[in-house]
Amino acid sequence: MKILYLILALAGSLLACGAGNAQHINNMLEQSDIFQSFGSVSDSDLFAQANHSYPYEFLSKESSVRFIEEGTRISVIVDFLIRIKVYSNDPIEMAEASLVGIPFYAANNIERVLLIDGITHHPDGSRSYLDPESIRTVDLNSRYRIVEFEMPDVSEGAVLEYRYRMERRYLEELPDFYFSERVPTREAVLYMQNSDFVRYNVIDENITFDLEYSEARIDTSSVPLIFTYNRPDPVFVQRWIARSIPALDATAYISSIDDIRGKLKFQISEFGAPRQPLENSWEFVSAQILRHNNPYHFIENYPVLKQAGRQIADHSDTLEQAQDSIFAYVNSMSQYNGQPAVFAERGLDHVLQRQPGNQAEINLTLMAMLTGAGIDARPLYLSGRELGRINKSFPSLFQFNRLMIYSEIGENVTFMDASYPFSMPGLIPVESYNEQGLVLSEREYKWVDIQPERSVFDINLTMEADLTAEGNLSGRLSADVRGYPARQMRERISLGLNAVEIAAETFFESYSNASVTTAEIKSNPEERGVLNITADFKIPSYAVTFSDGIEFRPMVVGYLINNPFEETVRRVPVTLDAPELLTLTYIIRLPDGFRLNADGGTNRTDLRGASLFEEYFIEGNQIEYTFDIQISQKEFPAAVYNQLRRLYERWVNISNENWYIRREPS
Repeated sequence: MKILYLILALAGSLLACGAGNAQHINNMLEQSDIFQSFGSVSDSDLFAQANHSYPYEFLSKESSVRFIEEGTRISVIVDFLIRIKVYSNDPIEMAEASLVGIPFYAANNIERVLLIDGITHHPDGSRSYLDPESIRTVDLNSRYRIVEFEMPDVSEGAVLEYRYRMERRYLEELPDFYFSERVPTREAVLYMQNSDFVRYNVIDENITFDLEYSEARIDTSSVPLIFTYNRPDPVFVQRWIARSIPALDATAYISSIDDIRGKLKFQISEFGAPRQPLENSWEFVSAQILRHNNPYHFIENYPVLKQAGRQIADHSDTLEQAQDSIFAYVNSMSQYNGQPAVFAERGLDHVLQRQPGNQAEINLTLMAMLTGAGIDARPLYLSGRELGRINKSFPSLFQFNRLMIYSEIGENVTFMDASYPFSMPGLIPVESYNEQGLVLSEREYKWVDIQPERSVFDINLTMEADLTAEGNLSGRLSADVRGYPARQMRERISLGLNAVEIAAETFFESYSNASVTTAEIKSNPEERGVLNITADFKIPSYAVTFSDGIEFRPMVVGYLINNPFEETVRRVPVTLDAPELLTLTYIIRLPDGFRLNADGGTNRTDLRGASLFEEYFIEGNQIEYTFDIQISQKEFPAAVYNQLRRLYERWVNISNENWYIRREPS
């Protein structure tokens, strides 16, 4: 009897636990229908108080994913429900909170955005509804569009609530789910209601907060629990939830905000009935490109381009010279339409006729001509900085949004983008100067670090000048300019500016009373791409005069007034646009009867990849000094941030320094 009692008690306990667990499981399925709560904002949300200094925050970000079968067509439905609390009455900050942008992949109707609704909930209980007529769709590029709207009647204390649905035909990947924003997020939750025929690998990135995961298999059938009846499989629901997500440390000098955002990425791993494992690899991505958009087969359709490249090579002494000439020809004859692209949308016949073309069309034209010249030229697929770095653990064609050309001549490697106006081999747009790219040959691929040799800010300047007792400074400067500054000069020349105007705006723009009397710009015959500029200048009242001396600022050009790295602590790497190489040599002759009472010497501030060297000579009434700033890499880890900050701080101190040149007793 006791045994029977214990069995009954245990069964009752298990049934009670099972009932509680079933209730939790069913709640998860019910909660995944996120649209049912739209329009209902609790008092705790409506009267929420900020525990931070941000002008607004995300109260909640909810998303739910499910799959729809319509005949032979399978679609992914992704619902979004967002609530934002506004704490500021500043018009700009309120506008920032109210503006909504929803990018989607419009090419080939892969994605579309539906069911957009919005409500502004006011503290007095009133509501303002989003006008459907105010919703607009704008083309971002050939593949992406963005839906934009502004939440109505935003005021301090309001809760902004909006929802939308994204329908996606492409199953291989799902849209990324972002937890992190530029402002704090109280709660973010993602539900995924799986179908029997598909499963996904989930990859998390930049998760620096607690992320809870749970899953359940939910019986939604009304068929009795009798083993002779066929019952549908339970619904498999997954949930990810995070709370108290801090705002992004979106400081300046990061590669892309996407590189630091906490997010989940989804890639298909099994498909079919029954489900079968699917291959996900960069080999497979490369094979996809070669099968559907083979660049080598594509350029075979343009033998005229190959022949033109061969003719240029026949009249060149070396392959390097031929490459330079071919690049200059394509770069000058093409017209970039501003659209970065991985694939050509049209043919290539229009490119050299100065008709607008996208990045891929222009660079495939370059590849065809280089190939005709006998140069090993291959496509380089990469992610622009606006898209963030490529995650190599997530093989996907959609991580690429730009195409450049990679060539090898002997041991010399060159990165090229002929769509970048006034450029040359080795000088690429800052937006394309990311970490790595995929070079594709006809049989294999390889990853390469993007290291374009001419993509630098490089100025080597010498200034010889006379300082008068009245504080006027006049003399001549001579500078060798390379990389981005040289490209800017070439662009200014094309716009019709003369050498005097270019010298004035490049070196003396901050001096309202400076004048450049004569100037000359010419190419360096020994190094293509380097411009030499000389200029005679006058800066009246440059120095401040006193009865016993002159106050003189030694850094006439190349100064840095404020340190770009003001924060004392940084959690993310520092990413510059490009290496910065600045060598400034000054030879200043003082007026008779004046002398700088100081000793010569040297000083050095350096860390790995960056240095600042100072050298001073004083002889009679002549001062000679050099500032050599060499920042030879574009990325620095957070661990060396304080060292980099101190280097820039020294640059600022030199720039703001004043020397007192004393009048000698008569």
